[in-house]
Amino acid sequence: MVGVVVGLTFTFGFENALALALRLGVPVWVAPLVAPAVDLAVVALLVAVRRLSARGASPATMRSARRLLVGASVVTLALNVAEPLVVG
Repeated sequence: MVGVVVGLTFTFGFENALALALRLGVPVWVAPLVAPAVDLAVVALLVAVRRLSARGASPATMRSARRLLVGASVVTLALNVAEPLVVG
């Protein structure tokens, strides 16, 4: 079930980011690379935060990793909602 949810989320995000990139004039061969890059960054940061907390990282390190995770999540959200907002 988790795999289905992740797959559908990735597909939804990919389609929205691809449409937005093409609308903004990004070359066709670059546009499909934008959404997966941001989504994979969020997944990598989730894994990194989990591993850091399991290994007893300092609070300053955890705070930095979580800030980066929140920033990447905001970018992902912006990419996912920008195209539908532009279209109306």
